Amino acid sequence: MPIVDGVPAREGVLERPGASIHFQVFGDGGPAIVLLPTWSLVHTDFWRRQVPHLEGRFRVVAFDGRGNGRSSRPTAAADYADDLFAEDALAVMDELEIDEATLLSNSAGAAWQLILAAEHPDRVAAAVFLAPSLPLGTRLPERAAASVHFDEPQKAYDGWLKYNRHYWHADWAGFLEFFFSRCFTEPGSEEEIRHFVSMGLETDPQTIVLTVEGRSLDRRRAEALARSVTCPVLVIHGADDAISSVTIGTELAGLTKAELAVLPLVGHEPQSRWPTQVNAMLDAFLARHVPAR
Repeated sequence: MPIVDGVPAREGVLERPGASIHFQVFGDGGPAIVLLPTWSLVHTDFWRRQVPHLEGRFRVVAFDGRGNGRSSRPTAAADYADDLFAEDALAVMDELEIDEATLLSNSAGAAWQLILAAEHPDRVAAAVFLAPSLPLGTRLPERAAASVHFDEPQKAYDGWLKYNRHYWHADWAGFLEFFFSRCFTEPGSEEEIRHFVSMGLETDPQTIVLTVEGRSLDRRRAEALARSVTCPVLVIHGADDAISSVTIGTELAGLTKAELAVLPLVGHEPQSRWPTQVNAMLDAFLARHVPAR
């Protein structure tokens, strides 16, 4: 599961409570940037458009989240709690003797980044949230309505009713194709959809069921964490995000006093579908707050 065009300067496996975490380091100098994992449907290769862009100026760290890639697949829901993903990031930083880093997250990784930025401010120089998926804002109505039936068998699994543990076990590939088609709503996204589906096929439905059961961050805590963030923050959210409502990014930006970029006609994976534009925004933000080597 390599990152395309990226050759790590170092890689290894870190033993953590309940899981083994595989990490990679790209570049050999400059300020550290940690690319956080997202939902375990995919592994680190979803950052494949950012690593080559950043590694010449920064020390770039990426690691597979619990449940995919070369990290292990724990068999208990408790091993997928949000705080454990955040602690995995700190453990990787400690292993690499990184005192402070800029964090980048996408989608579900926003929860772990928020915990880190709020509760470990001395370790986080700046934070960039891409299409954050958090218990903030207003959930998309169709997805919210279907999620209520996650544990219940359905007569038919149309649309978001595919977000269902029974359907996952019956047609895992079908769910992945549906979900990633909602991640990439932009015309001409077939290549990226195929790539993300291939990453999803490297894990299994029971593992992903456990990640759903293990999520623990609620709205009250998310708001409190966001209000306490003191580092510079950039939030990038697509106006046409069909996974996480743009209202999530808007509220997060308000609570953290962040710079906010809402991208018109853009879906849930801007770092992958629109890398040139996103990388330019990253460069501008980093130049203001985290000078490169």
